[in-house]
This record gives sequence, C-alpha cells and structure tokens, in this order.
Amino acid sequence: MSREKIAPLGIVVDFGRSPDHLSCVFQLRDDADVRVGEFVEIPAGSYVIIGRVTRIVSKNTFLSDPQFVKQHLDERIPIGSRIAINMRQWREAHIEIIALLRNGSLEPPSIPPEPGEYVYPATRDVLRRILNLRDDGIFIGFLYTDSNVYIKVDPEVLLRLHFAVFGATGSGKSYTVGVIIEEFLDHGYPVVIFDVHGEYHTLGIPNDNQDDLQKLRAIGLSPRKYDVEVVGDPKIGFEDLDVDTISDLSDLTPVMRDLLYLSFSEMKRQGLNSMDGLRRAISATASKYSFDNRTKTALLRRIETIKELKIFGGEMNIERSLAKGRCVVINLSGIESEFEKRAVVGVTLRKLFRARKEKTIPPTLVVIEESHLFAPQDEETYSKQMMRRIAREGRKFGIGIGVVSQRIIGLDKDVISQCGTKIILRIDSKTDIDYLRPYMGLATEEDLKRLPYLPRGTAFITGQATQHPILVKIRPRKTKHLSML
Repeated sequence: MSREKIAPLGIVVDFGRSPDHLSCVFQLRDDADVRVGEFVEIPAGSYVIIGRVTRIVSKNTFLSDPQFVKQHLDERIPIGSRIAINMRQWREAHIEIIALLRNGSLEPPSIPPEPGEYVYPATRDVLRRILNLRDDGIFIGFLYTDSNVYIKVDPEVLLRLHFAVFGATGSGKSYTVGVIIEEFLDHGYPVVIFDVHGEYHTLGIPNDNQDDLQKLRAIGLSPRKYDVEVVGDPKIGFEDLDVDTISDLSDLTPVMRDLLYLSFSEMKRQGLNSMDGLRRAISATASKYSFDNRTKTALLRRIETIKELKIFGGEMNIERSLAKGRCVVINLSGIESEFEKRAVVGVTLRKLFRARKEKTIPPTLVVIEESHLFAPQDEETYSKQMMRRIAREGRKFGIGIGVVSQRIIGLDKDVISQCGTKIILRIDSKTDIDYLRPYMGLATEEDLKRLPYLPRGTAFITGQATQHPILVKIRPRKTKHLSML
C-alpha cells in the first residue's frame, strides 16, 4: 500500500527537544492509536528513517499553570464548563531511531528527520527486515501491537547463540518454553529437557483445551503430540565420574582433590576402570606422594558414599535416543538432593557436548529448567562449569542451551551474558530487574519499567533473535500444558 493511502500518525516537532540522528519527538493526531513499543517510519529524501516509540506524553497548556488549576480546585468549578480545554491538549511520542532504509538495504542511523515531516506506522515489510523475521522460522507468537504480524525467528540464532526465558510464577514461563520446544521439534531438532518439576511429559499429549483449539485453528495450526522419551530414574555410572563430578558429589577439600586427580592419572596408567580400581589407585598414590593418612582415609570414605547415592549404579546413554524431532525429558523431580541433580545435569551436558563435537548426534537444543539451581551465582558446581562451557563454545559445535529460571538473581551472570536472546515475561521483583539490567541489550529504561505489568503469556524479547526489543503475545501450544491436566 502506498504511503499516500495511509493516514500519518503525527508530525515531527522541534519544541522541547530538537530531532537528531538518534531520536526525535512527534506530535500525534488526536485520533491516532499509537502505543509504546510500536515501530514507525519517517520519509527523509531517498531514505526512510525507522524508529521505535519509547515513550508517550500527554500535555495540556491550561493544566500546566498551577494558578489556573488552583483556582478551579478552590472554587470547585468544572474546568470543561468554562473552557474548551481540549483545544490546548496534545500527545507527544518519543522515538528512538534504530535504522535507515535505502534501496531495500538497512543502514545505521546517521541523519535526523526534518521538523514537519509526517510519521507513519512501519509497514510489515519493514518490520520483517528490522526484526529479522522469517517465513519458516521458530513461531513464538504475535507482535503485541499487531496480531497480524507473526514473530518467526531463525532457529539457528536461538540454538547457536543460546537463549534465556525468565519470568515470575504465573507469568506463563513454562507455557512459553513449551511453545519454543514444539517449534524446535517441528524444525527437526532433537531436544533434551532437564525437568525439575516433572511437567514436560505433556509434550507427548495433544492439546485439548477448547479455547486453545479455537485459537490454533485461527492461525492454521492443529494440536499434536511429539515423540517423547521420559527418563524417570536418571543414573550415572562409574564411567561418568571424573575429578569434577566426584568433587561436586563429595565436597572434597583441596588436598583431597589433589589426591583424587593424581589417582585418576594412576588409574589410566594401570588401565583400571572401576570403583575398586579407584580405591587401589588412591592408596597407591597416597603412598607414592606421601599424603597424610587421614586425607587418604577421608577420601576413601567419601568415595564409598557415592555408591550409596540414588543416582549411582546405572547407565544413561541418552545420546543413543536422540534423533531429529525427538524429545528426551530427564525427570529430576524424584531426586531429593540438590547435589545429585547437579551431578546428573553436569555429566549429561558433558556427554552431549562430546557427542556433538564428535558429530554422533544431530545439532541439539538442551533446555535447563530452574537453571539457578545448576549455575548458582555464588557457588562453583560441576553443572555450572558445563553450562558455561557450552554457552561459550557450543556455537562452534551446534549445541545450544535454553536457560529457564524464575529466580534470576541467583543465576550465574556469565551464563546470562552468554545467552544471545532474552525472552522475559512478567517479573515482579525490582531486585531481579536490576540484576538483569546490564544484559538487556538495546532495551530502554522504559522497557524495563513495564516488566512488572506484563499480562500472562506476554513476553518481552530482546537480543540476537529479533535484533530490536519487542513485545510478543505467545502463541497457543499444540500440546497439553501441565496446568490443563
């Protein structure tokens, strides 16, 4: 549609703040429906200036005079009965300029709009360009300000640059994660889920919620179930143990860790591969390097306790179960101790990472629920080491992590910073918002202030996937959500 047939939203003004190459203000038409977060276009010769509305201010010259207001308050005279107050009332929208469009190519901001230029809503073609939307991408939902704009992003960006989903209880966080997992499975990726609360088995059950079914039909989708394997009793065997895993399980002192490290080297030299072999190697190494007998005894005792752990004594080769479009859910809800859960996560991540480096499994997404348990900010754990390693190196090998948490302030900052895309639902805690602030990319202070007021199922997306911050209504799930059972 030509611009001549579209009513302008308003006009660029030069009062209060003069336009520059990064921002400007425009005065809205009285009947213009504009909301914060919307994208706009401003003609500029051979260029089109693209901007995002970051703030809307309502003004009135009559009501900017304190004496005028005081008189009416004292005399209790309705203002509208004496003066046509709307004649001196208007709205101003503040724009952050994000790009220039010329001959179909995007360029960085470099010229200001002229005062007096009309401002128009951004066309869908412009939205697709600046948000890097794809016809065949991961279908997360709809642009909050225009439900006809589908937010479909590049799955490789989410996979290789990682993503995080944050939100308070009841914000729709796990529902959103379910949508993302469905999309990855639809696109042929295997997905591994560390399920802390036992809720993701429902990916194998079609959605039968009538309200959701109606919404799915409206957008051309249907309910379905996926190929899901649930590992309900995850185990690790001796072959899964290394110095870091045992240290995490046994809370070793630095001296005991040194003895254990040397003992593993001794095991390799002797070709041993069993608990009995490790015990013999510890005794031989302690004697060889003159470790205190108490250190040896304490380490042997802690090695013995590992045998009694619920998670020890089996083999979990989920790599063999991974295939394109298949989901493996590792249910951790039956494991009571936190350190055992961390051991399962750390060991599994290491095996998946190795399998991707050796290309024995397809490019894989790993979703880690309650990530603050496995990558705590103030504690070193083996699971955190592996999460950090995949976050830093996974891009090269085609393995990505989806970090999910409601307790953001407890999550390791390095892991957060490595997540290229943040999908943020309602956050009630100012402390959590302040903690996230340095990692929010191009999000403005006004964007952050809106987080506590987001409706359920509405997400703020910022980072690599969309390039510019947007509000999105999450699409309905094809599979059953746990709360529907």
